[in-house]
Amino acid sequence: MTAGTAASAIGTATNHHVDPTLNYTPRPLSRGQRSRREVFVYQSPRNQRVVTVSDAANFALALRLEFDPEVRRYVERPRQLQLTPKTRIDLSFWSQTTSGDQRFHLLIPATRTAHGTTGTVTLPSPEELIEIGDRNGVLLTCLSESELLSSLPQVAIAFELLPLVWASERIAKRASIAAQVKELLGRAERINLASVGGAIPHSEHQIRATIAWMIHQGAAKLVDYAPGANDAVLEACHD
Repeated sequence: MTAGTAASAIGTATNHHVDPTLNYTPRPLSRGQRSRREVFVYQSPRNQRVVTVSDAANFALALRLEFDPEVRRYVERPRQLQLTPKTRIDLSFWSQTTSGDQRFHLLIPATRTAHGTTGTVTLPSPEELIEIGDRNGVLLTCLSESELLSSLPQVAIAFELLPLVWASERIAKRASIAAQVKELLGRAERINLASVGGAIPHSEHQIRATIAWMIHQGAAKLVDYAPGANDAVLEACHD
């Protein structure tokens, strides 16, 4: 299933336009944040714009949001949270689901520290952060770095599929190919990619890119897939 260009394809980002109907826009990274951290810039199919995040952990969380079909849009660094009268920190993400629910996400580093307006600060417990969020009118979900690490296989798959989703946007017959894949999935509970290639008269790249898009949209999912494997088992997603 591998795209073969996942690492380099991050550099293909082009569109920086943010949907003006959203409640939040990304806070820009400061020069200090850019110089102290690894910065990831990529084109988000879910947002239809460039997303910029600092450090690998935030990139991993962004990929989880990107490939969550329940998420309609997400915004990095949407606003700050007032921890004390003098100290504010950036929240990691804001997301809106397809049903309209909104929430903020805060990734808690293993060091339990964050860069705030007064310098490096020690973060309160998740329970205290959620309470602070409530006082600020912020529905907050806290995720620890260790919790994020437990989902690294899923993140690795998302990283592998992302360039294929980009590629699918250039396939004129994507909708037609997806309909044919859905028809195959309607006949069998599970199918492997090799059998799809033998049943649909399109190139292997077009099929794999379209399937990646279907996974991104929540129409299909991979079963027991190991990142980098040549073949994969596909299953339809049911509401």
